[in-house]
Amino acid sequence: MKTWTKTSIAAALAATIGFGATAAMARGWGDCDGARGGPHAMQQRMNPAAMQERAEVRLARLELALALTPQQQPAWNTFKEAMNARAERMAAHMQERMEAERPKTALERMERMEEMSKLRQTEMAETRKAVESFYATLGDAQKTLFDAEFDRMGRGGMHGMGGGHGRGMGPGRG
Repeated sequence: MKTWTKTSIAAALAATIGFGATAAMARGWGDCDGARGGPHAMQQRMNPAAMQERAEVRLARLELALALTPQQQPAWNTFKEAMNARAERMAAHMQERMEAERPKTALERMERMEEMSKLRQTEMAETRKAVESFYATLGDAQKTLFDAEFDRMGRGGMHGMGGGHGRGMGPGRG
């Protein structure tokens, strides 16, 4: 290969890499920016009121997607009340944690993590019971849709249903 061809390829590659890095930094994907959107966006996502609002919107979307029958509506209402109650409890707990002084020692931080783990275990057990009760009323097609939406919400951020890093109502996310 001729020298000018090699030089042209190297220059094009360098320009492409430089452009890609610049675009990534501009979009806030760099480590210095924190989670996408920076610290302000993270604070907004962790805002207890915003978390509750997102949970309500996602539940409304799920209800529409499931096309519930009148016979299923009472079970849905019970499920929805349980999810909203969980979102309120988790938002209140999140607010308390945000207002509390940060633990200073490793042991204090570990105690706090243990307390949070116990809370999540309790919340998950209650959530599982609510899901089991509602799930039993669904038809096969509705179960398939619920399974997919529940998983998507968990990964996609059913933030109002969980707390802290809990990404939703799906398994291991609360």
